[in-house]
Amino acid sequence: MKVKGKLWEALGSLKDYYTNNRAMISNQKILSDIEAAIIRCTSHHDVPIDEKYVHEILFIVSNAPGSITFLARRMSTKIETTRDPVVALKTLVLLHRLLRGGDRYFEQDLRNLWYSRDLRLDLSWCAGAPDGSHTFLLDYSLFLEERLGWIINQAGMLEPIRPSRSNFQSYEEEADELVLHRLLKGQLFLDRVMACLRVHNSRMNCTTQSALNIILRESFRVYESFCEGVETVLSSFFDLKKSMRVLALDILKKACSQTPQLHEFYDNCKRSIVGKNLDYPFVRIITAAQISSMEEFLPTEHNKTASVASEDTKLTRRIREGESMVQEAKVEEMNEASSTLFSKKLETKISTVWVEFDEEDSQTSTFFLPGLDDRLAGVADDLLTEGESSTTGQAMHLL
Repeated sequence: MKVKGKLWEALGSLKDYYTNNRAMISNQKILSDIEAAIIRCTSHHDVPIDEKYVHEILFIVSNAPGSITFLARRMSTKIETTRDPVVALKTLVLLHRLLRGGDRYFEQDLRNLWYSRDLRLDLSWCAGAPDGSHTFLLDYSLFLEERLGWIINQAGMLEPIRPSRSNFQSYEEEADELVLHRLLKGQLFLDRVMACLRVHNSRMNCTTQSALNIILRESFRVYESFCEGVETVLSSFFDLKKSMRVLALDILKKACSQTPQLHEFYDNCKRSIVGKNLDYPFVRIITAAQISSMEEFLPTEHNKTASVASEDTKLTRRIREGESMVQEAKVEEMNEASSTLFSKKLETKISTVWVEFDEEDSQTSTFFLPGLDDRLAGVADDLLTEGESSTTGQAMHLL
């Protein structure tokens, strides 16, 4: 009996050994397949990345979820150690395509790895180089850092990660704060996009054009959402809390200067990127006269008491730093789970409309925002009524 028991024990140990060995061999094959796909995607040749290798990586990782950490670390190592700008650029493009092609869980895992520093975009080795390709590399890496804070929603649109919900806040106030948060993040996103073509190179290589193609397509979607958000703010401006109006005005003031730059950026892209079927949007701006009209009817916004100013500062900080709070929560969760206008200046007297610039023939078209004119007129009437009442009261007092 003892011999039989020892025999069964030996057979069990042998079975466990082969089972573990087979699992180890399987894991090694998965990691080697990912490594091979990364190498094929990031060759030294200046050609666009083959989409089938991107799909191959997504398929492998989706069937072996733990392997995404290996993927992130291998891409980080390649970015940090290579000195070939083509290889570094293709690695960044690979990351961008994986972000666009992966499902919600893949996208979230990559973001968590970015927060935990398993995914890094360290290009310090090319800082200060006079080469235009090196400049684009640095700008593209900064863009991707911002892009990791965005998600693709169910409608296929890009939206920033929502900030943590504030306490003691009504549904309407939360909705207004969310709109302002999206506008702030949208302006930062568009700034990162425009920075990617600071150096205008007429002889742009294929890999750079491929990267700009993806960047531009995403910027079109973000700009579309940005316009919708601005319309919402304009139509409900006088319904916002006083503390939110100041932030809304700051956003609209930046839109006055940012949108002409965006128009010029798109024009430069049309000249630099050839052979691409890109549907550039109409660039619309908020006029300075419109901002002046809002400020004229809100004189108290610039003469607040210290308590109200403190409230504004807290609101702005909460919206601007909402993403940082999300990042900290994600890192803690992972630690617990496992150890432009054209070249000449154009002016308009219209104060309550957007101006839409057609890129082809430089003609302008406008559309009105229903209700905003009436609201401005109503505020003006109220101010006049208050002024007349005050004058009448003083006269009666004198009598």
